[in-house]
Amino acid sequence: MKKVIASLVALLGFGSQSQAAATQPLQEKDVMAGLRQMALDLKPEEIGLNRSNFPKEAWGLLFETANTSGTYTLVVLADGTASLYFSNGGGIIGAGQHESVRKASANLLAGANQFYSSATRVSEFPMPEAGFSNFYFLTYGGVFRYGAKEIDLGEGRDKFSDLFHAAHYVIGQLREIEQKKHNK
Repeated sequence: MKKVIASLVALLGFGSQSQAAATQPLQEKDVMAGLRQMALDLKPEEIGLNRSNFPKEAWGLLFETANTSGTYTLVVLADGTASLYFSNGGGIIGAGQHESVRKASANLLAGANQFYSSATRVSEFPMPEAGFSNFYFLTYGGVFRYGAKEIDLGEGRDKFSDLFHAAHYVIGQLREIEQKKHNK
């Protein structure tokens, strides 16, 4: 996935100078939207996954929540990728190299494998509306989606509440890593 992200960032004009000169400068939010779409379109073999080396059905998860100021997207993949994108630009990319994030992400994917069968297979991937959260399960059989009110998920009134809290635990680990980087 790291190679794929690097390719997309370069393609969008944030890589080499020759490519950047050939394209209009893009907003950081456009890059984040592109990374989100790339994750949703990703095939497991593109990151070295198959049923032999990762036999569980759900090999990736995108968790999104929207509020009045925008949307954030957490991406966790079985290859160790863990990133957080913000719809208004910015994000945390490549945090899966940290042990605490890896463990939290593995726990989230284990949960995703318990929940994905209650989701609906989809071919379109809208962002959630303000006050709602979406789970997009990346599986060998396609992408599945489940959406619910954030408050119901957060307060334990939804069947996906445990997965919601596991996703927020990963986000907490990502934020802690970022804070440590900025405090150095």
